[in-house]
Formats: sequence, structure tokens, C-alpha cells
Amino acid sequence: MLNKDHILCSDDRLLELLLEDNKDAFNLIYARYWEQLYVYVAKVVTDKDEAKDIVQEIFVSLWSRRMSLNDIISLKAYLFTAARYKGLSFIKDNINKSKYLESLTAFFEYENDSVNEQLAANELSLIIDREIDNLPTKMREVFILSRKENLSHKLISEKLMISDKTVKKQINNVLKHFRLKLAEK
Repeated sequence: MLNKDHILCSDDRLLELLLEDNKDAFNLIYARYWEQLYVYVAKVVTDKDEAKDIVQEIFVSLWSRRMSLNDIISLKAYLFTAARYKGLSFIKDNINKSKYLESLTAFFEYENDSVNEQLAANELSLIIDREIDNLPTKMREVFILSRKENLSHKLISEKLMISDKTVKKQINNVLKHFRLKLAEK
């Protein structure tokens, strides 16, 4: 139980009592430093609940390590150093989380765009194939040889025994037809 002497005792004496496993000394340290540490951490960590959690972690660590605190010269310096370390660690972790989330978001946006582009390309391909089937026979032959088999105008004209001008005219007509059909859709 804390008495008047305990409340007035120095940090050095509280630290000695803490090393002796005195829970009242710990409670007094907590009462003496909680608010100061909270204000200190809250200036760095803008989230008030996170600041409270960090200060709580400091005191949990102090209690769990109480038997091995022989090397502490200043209790106050020890607590504020722990607060600085925990606050900076929190900020670093959140920066890494933020970068990770940005990267993950960019990846999914890219994948979504990629999937959308593939769907659009597939849909366009289906429309073109459907329209090719609806073309007049000669026009369809010319287009397939030009665009699907990648033959030159000269080779197409030789293969189909038509003039170069007819090949060009047929391809132009097919492309106009496709533009009109795509504009409709």
C-alpha cells in the first residue's frame, strides 16, 4: 500500500522498490508518468488511441522487465527513450504499411485495367469476326488474306486474280464498314 513516504519518494527510490517487485512502486511510476508520456507520444503519433496503446506497451514492458532494470540511471530518461523508440517504430511501420497498400492498390488497379482491356479486346474481336462473316464473299476473302494472313496487296491480287486497285478498294470498304458498325455499338 502506498503511503505518504512512497508518494514523495524519488524516481531512484521507486526504481529500487520496483526491482524488489513492489507493485505499489509500479503504480506510482504509472501515475507519475502516464500523462507526460502520452502527451509526448501523441505529438508524434497523431492517432490518440495508438498513442495510448504505445504508452500502455511501455508500462507493460517496464513491469515485465522490472527485475532486470539494474543498469537504469534515470527512470524518466528510460521511459522517454522507450516512448521515442516506440513512437518512431510505429511511424516507420505505418510508412511501410502505407507503401505496401499503395503498391497493392496500384497492382490491383493495373490488373483490373489489364483485365478490362482484355475483355474489351475480346469483345471487339467477336464483333469483327461477326462482321467479317456478314461481308460479301470477295470482300471477305480480300480482308482475311490482308489482315489475318498478312499478305501484301500484290500477293492478294495475284492469288485472287484481281487488280491491286481492287484489293485496296475492297480493304478500304471493309474498314469503312467496320467503323460504321463500331460507331453504332
